[in-house]
Amino acid sequence: MARSAAFERFLAGVTAPVRLTRDSMDEIPGVGALFELVGEERVEAEDILIAKLGAGDGRAAAALADADCFRAVPALVAATSARAAPVTRVAAARALLRLDDHSGRPALVRLLRSHEGDGYLRGAAARLLAEFPEPDREILFEVVSADPDPTARSEATDALLALAGLDDDEVLWGDVLKSVTGRLLSSLTTVQTEAMAELRDVIARWEAGETAEDLGLTWRCGSKAVHRFVDSIDSGKPDLDTRGLAAVTGRERTLVENLVLLRLHADRRAVRAAGTLRVRRAVEPLRELLASAEGPAKAEIEAVLATLTG
Repeated sequence: MARSAAFERFLAGVTAPVRLTRDSMDEIPGVGALFELVGEERVEAEDILIAKLGAGDGRAAAALADADCFRAVPALVAATSARAAPVTRVAAARALLRLDDHSGRPALVRLLRSHEGDGYLRGAAARLLAEFPEPDREILFEVVSADPDPTARSEATDALLALAGLDDDEVLWGDVLKSVTGRLLSSLTTVQTEAMAELRDVIARWEAGETAEDLGLTWRCGSKAVHRFVDSIDSGKPDLDTRGLAAVTGRERTLVENLVLLRLHADRRAVRAAGTLRVRRAVEPLRELLASAEGPAKAEIEAVLATLTG
């Protein structure tokens, strides 16, 4: 039987080798031709996609969801099993959700708890999990606190804030939440733990009825000394600019300390600034950092700790 031109285009795309580009990895080339097909050709094309999904090609999942192919649900559920590649599981879970089927939720939870795939993929899984009805926020909090990759932690944090309704730009770009989300990306457990407690507190108080203004979430620091300090973080200066910070108090002082804490693991200038500014909250994080430090870095941390604890 002669095939239609649309079917030939579909077949050419679905059998083309996968190229290592983002577009090719995300979508089967020419798959849009599927929507021009009717009758037996449409059924055959869908069967081809279901077979590709069974062979581990996660791109077929999105195409099947786009086609509202509900008879693909059993194959999509099978593609969320532990035998499938992590990227295929996430793609299948997303397709199932689009088809109003929630069978993919357990696969996302398993993937997030086992830290399979890379941080980008786990971040996508966290975002997707938040789209399910009545999402389990504690799973997202687990990702924020326990995932080893900062990308996954950042995506899970964004998902939690969106679920709580705290994703307004004015709030997200306020210095309070920027500080919290920044410290959650630290590799130091002591810094992460403190920031996590703040995140939980902000969400709980917001949902209890306090306003963004009550929580200080729209506040932006106006101190010139603090702005100089912030500008120096991204500079090549040998030390962070701490001029005028001794006189800073209240929220501005808290912000400065938070900025020091979120840089401790990655910037020796922040270690020195902790000593200069007498940031006593840095004691436990510095002790944690000391456990893996060597040479001059270790000596510098020890000297700052002596200053803060002496």
